[in-house]
Amino acid sequence: MKYLAVPENPDFVGRNRYWRQLEAIDALDEAAIIVIYGRRRVGKTELIEQFFRQRPILKFEGLQPDRLVIRKSDPTEVRRQIDVCLARLDDYTESGNHHRRMKLERWSEFFEILLPYVKNEPVVLYFEELQWLANYRDDFLSEFKPFWDDTLRHNRKLRVIISGSAPAFIVSQFLSNSAMYNRSNHMIKLEPFGAAEIAEFLRKGTRENLLAAIAVGGIPEYLKQLRSTRSVYLGLCEKSYQPNSFFRLEKDRIFVSSLAANRSYEEVLDYLAKHRYATRDGLHRALHRTSRYAGGSFTTVLQELVDVGFVEKYAPLTVKNPRTSRMARYGIGDEYLHFYYRFIDPKLSAIDAGKFDGNPSTAVNPQDFSKLMGYSFERWCRKNEALIAGQMRFGGVVDYLHGPWYAKSDRDADGAQIDLMYIRKDSKIILCEIKYNNQAPVTRKVIAETQSKLDRFIEHNPQYRRYTFETALITSEPASETLAAEGFFTYLITAEELFAQARGRL
Repeated sequence: MKYLAVPENPDFVGRNRYWRQLEAIDALDEAAIIVIYGRRRVGKTELIEQFFRQRPILKFEGLQPDRLVIRKSDPTEVRRQIDVCLARLDDYTESGNHHRRMKLERWSEFFEILLPYVKNEPVVLYFEELQWLANYRDDFLSEFKPFWDDTLRHNRKLRVIISGSAPAFIVSQFLSNSAMYNRSNHMIKLEPFGAAEIAEFLRKGTRENLLAAIAVGGIPEYLKQLRSTRSVYLGLCEKSYQPNSFFRLEKDRIFVSSLAANRSYEEVLDYLAKHRYATRDGLHRALHRTSRYAGGSFTTVLQELVDVGFVEKYAPLTVKNPRTSRMARYGIGDEYLHFYYRFIDPKLSAIDAGKFDGNPSTAVNPQDFSKLMGYSFERWCRKNEALIAGQMRFGGVVDYLHGPWYAKSDRDADGAQIDLMYIRKDSKIILCEIKYNNQAPVTRKVIAETQSKLDRFIEHNPQYRRYTFETALITSEPASETLAAEGFFTYLITAEELFAQARGRL
């Protein structure tokens, strides 16, 4: 057999938590089905192949559909995927065109041919991009199930890896009454890089690392596009504003791989791209006339967008049940999609016409860019609240609630919204003001703004009047000595400090 050869990747960084999970699973003296899922480009392939690279691997990868609309009932797509797997099996077995000449109609026929090569061997059987192999149907895994139940689970050295970029589809195959229900105890959702991993991967200064984190997120492939560029900002422009450039094309690829090119998902994102946030009811009313949503289908679409990380759901941390609160808001939660909708989508025609080829940076209005990065920095801080709590010396010591706060309507709170708050169980509240101040210094005006928000919070939440209140100013660049001397803020926290703390946690 000629198994998949995986070279060592010297640039592989981080993923320590997932690596330890895989080590614990692999140490078990039993066959295992390991399901690793996450959004497109998050690094699933690299993690799997680097961990198992010294083992015999049989990898079968789904082919991306050659159309924008997925037709689940298309039998030709099933045959196309099986044909590719047969060709790969020929490569592994070095049998010429023996398997390629076969004409199979069902996955069960392929598994029957594959069985002798894996039933008694200590191999890693790796199915990548399951959603494409299965064409978003149950057939692939439902036909694999009897081979697992009857034979493969008795091979204690066998590791079956199932990976995919469509989390809702992947999870449903193992956590519902269909296909491989209850056949795997090893489900791993791979998240984007954290702050420390971004810094280790990019090997740039804090300002550049932060800009990458808030502009495109911790997606390894996106960061790779920016690593060798002169600056993150110029790299974004070069990779976005030329015909067929990476970030120009990536949005359509996302919809094919993670969302089955389903227009219903895109309608939600298109709406949220034009609005900073919306409630569930507001979204449903806005889309009801023009979409195919009916009843539960809208709820399903919205939840799947949250699960894949493209949409962020948040509620005031003072509500009793944030999961069901009608005050919950939805907004685009993926950094790249924020950037795409704001700075690439409106210029598609000009980009494809080559208007910015000579100087891609002319496509961006610096003030608009800085404003968007301000919103993105707020989201990044909410996602990294544990680092902020650690910087204030209570993370992991005192129980607390965290999140944004806003009143029932903007009118009720005169537009006041608190970016991030902590309500500690020891009757202390910390209000955080977040400022992305790369272009302009933070002035004394921030003190009055923060005090006003604190007053509004107490007015709307009198039950907290007896709590001790503190304030924190979180900035991308250090605040001025003059502002620090005012003594209003209990904590002055910089991005540099947060990245340093993240590195210390690795």
